[in-house]
Amino acid sequence: MSDEQSRAIPDPVGGLRALPIDPDVDDPETPPRRRPASRWPRLAPGVLVAVFVGGVLGGGARYGIGLAAPPAVDGFPWDIFAINLSGAFALSVLLVLVLEVFPPTRYVRPALGTGFLGAFTTFSSLATATDHLLAHGHPMLAIAYTVGSLFGGLIAASVGLTCGRVISANRHRARTPEGAPT
Repeated sequence: MSDEQSRAIPDPVGGLRALPIDPDVDDPETPPRRRPASRWPRLAPGVLVAVFVGGVLGGGARYGIGLAAPPAVDGFPWDIFAINLSGAFALSVLLVLVLEVFPPTRYVRPALGTGFLGAFTTFSSLATATDHLLAHGHPMLAIAYTVGSLFGGLIAASVGLTCGRVISANRHRARTPEGAPT
């Protein structure tokens, strides 16, 4: 099976229609163009700029929080914990809003999701904080921090998805005339 066939869906008229790789960028109604085979991805300059600007702002926000609320030398890294959990929540809300509420756009998800929240929340900070706790003789705190971060992130993302869906449902309900089925 070719790569195109593995990313295809049945077309009601007959045959297969390729799924968009990124629904924010690819138009599902436009037939895919044959691109020359290349091992390098095709990157749109505007999307790269959006990711860059979002990343600079997200990294700056993370740095600012770290300065405003530095963790205790041998204590629980509350700043990183709060940043990563709030980022998991924000990313899940953002994705629901981008897919169900906002009009189609090419730059919101790359700028806010990949750029800002990608730089704001990083797995490397979790790993570094865990290593710091282990290196300073706090193995139980390191385990609690790692497990708490993983499960807390899952919970925060689940709550964010629920909140995003509630916002989406309320927006759709507000747009439908009274008495009309939704």
